[in-house]
Amino acid sequence: MAAAGAVAMLGPVRRPRGGEGMTGPLAGIRVIDVTEGAQGPWAGALLADLGADVIKVEKPGGEMMRRSGPLKGGHALPNAGLNHGKRNIVLDLKDPAGREILLRLIRDADVFMENWRRGVSGRLQVDYDVLAAINPRLIYASASGFGQTGKYAHKATVDYISQAMGGYFSLTGPEGGPGERPRFIAIDFTSPLTFVQAILLALLAREDSGRGQWARCSQLETMIAVGTVRAAEYFASGETPRPRGSGSAHVVPSQAFLAADGYILVECPREETWRALCETLELPELAADPRFDSNAKRVERREELLPILKQAFLRYSGERWLERLEAAGVPCGPVRWDIEDLYDDPQVVANGLLVDREHPEMGRVRTNAVPWLLGRTPAEYGELAVAMDRDRDELLAELGVRGRTAATADGDARP
Repeated sequence: MAAAGAVAMLGPVRRPRGGEGMTGPLAGIRVIDVTEGAQGPWAGALLADLGADVIKVEKPGGEMMRRSGPLKGGHALPNAGLNHGKRNIVLDLKDPAGREILLRLIRDADVFMENWRRGVSGRLQVDYDVLAAINPRLIYASASGFGQTGKYAHKATVDYISQAMGGYFSLTGPEGGPGERPRFIAIDFTSPLTFVQAILLALLAREDSGRGQWARCSQLETMIAVGTVRAAEYFASGETPRPRGSGSAHVVPSQAFLAADGYILVECPREETWRALCETLELPELAADPRFDSNAKRVERREELLPILKQAFLRYSGERWLERLEAAGVPCGPVRWDIEDLYDDPQVVANGLLVDREHPEMGRVRTNAVPWLLGRTPAEYGELAVAMDRDRDELLAELGVRGRTAATADGDARP
């Protein structure tokens, strides 16, 4: 007698879609995505925007972002933005029938994405060795907080914990003050980019070898990579970097200055831009002052120089300063205090950096475009995150499966 929730497997695995109708650079690539949160799901969504057929395998009860506000039309906006462009099927991987369907999907897949805590994939019997034996061409892509080995390998994390442990808090805050929590979720949305890079590199290597591999990426590795400049500063000087407000440890001036009506940011990376700044500020004597005639001297004497510059910037509005500085070739820009200002900026609009997507209950929702612009194979933007299990019948039909698995709790399989 068949067990409850059993399915009948009929015929060979087929790939009738495989990017059909898609023209993006990843058209024809199939991705199985079992990730949760932000790090994995947004990476999967980016792959979908680039043309991959991404199948979101969701646990019964739904992944964590389906319960994360704010809501629109009863739907979680974070989930809509992080899981767009994907087909969806619910599988209980603790149930043999659900696991068997996943293994059938793996036979015809190019990429498998997971961000479970270490040990979960082994308990579910879907670790790299198991899946690679089924499909030697598979790219098994693992995202984690702290890597697959070492003291913290089993540790769960979220963005702010990663930033705190990665040293970001110690670098953020007013000059001379204690470190403080950054106001922006950074690692959750930079680590997906490095996750995508790891997957693309593995796919590229497969073109030569014909074989897949285990591709790994972590938030810790991402933090170490993007902290390159501060690491060099520390290893070269032996001094621990400290908060400097909006300023730079190695370039002066390079910070926000208060104008008559708000802040602007100015940097002088070369001596010619320093001289141009002095002329624009109507302080030509500063350019010739031997105390400030090199960046090294300006860094050393920043406490003498910055009050002079701050006083000068108060004379005119930010817009007037920006016009004059840009004309003089000095790197500068407005400080966007309001995110609405950013998204209404004509440069953002002109470069198509926002995308309108439709949802049957939420209506129109605006999301960010992918950060890569390709002339011949541009991104194609699909629908917002769909309802749980919406594509079950379609996917089972593609696999030649008759029957539906039972949906039971799957509380362990979390990142």
